[in-house]
Amino acid sequence: MRIEGHATMIKEKMADDDEKQQVDKHNWGSEELSKVSDTREDTDDTKLSADALGNLFNSSAPARPKINIKKEDLQLVMKELELPEGTVRAKLIETNGDVRATLRSLCGL
Repeated sequence: MRIEGHATMIKEKMADDDEKQQVDKHNWGSEELSKVSDTREDTDDTKLSADALGNLFNSSAPARPKINIKKEDLQLVMKELELPEGTVRAKLIETNGDVRATLRSLCGL
């Protein structure tokens, strides 16, 4: 009887080990789920950061005053200094349309 009792105990232990292995196989899913939920939380933080940046860029910037540039002034500076229109136009805007200040600035004076 002792041998049978010992054999029964061994079988019970083996059955417990098998159940434990099956439980471990099923637990990997919950571990993976926790990894996914951690990633989801990181994504939420990223969304908040993106929203904050969007608000920063969408905030109203101070409006630049409209500066009228005369076509004759633009052509004069382009012809005299042989510069492209974009460069001359930008400098005229910078100097508020003042031709003398534009010429001085472009000549480095």
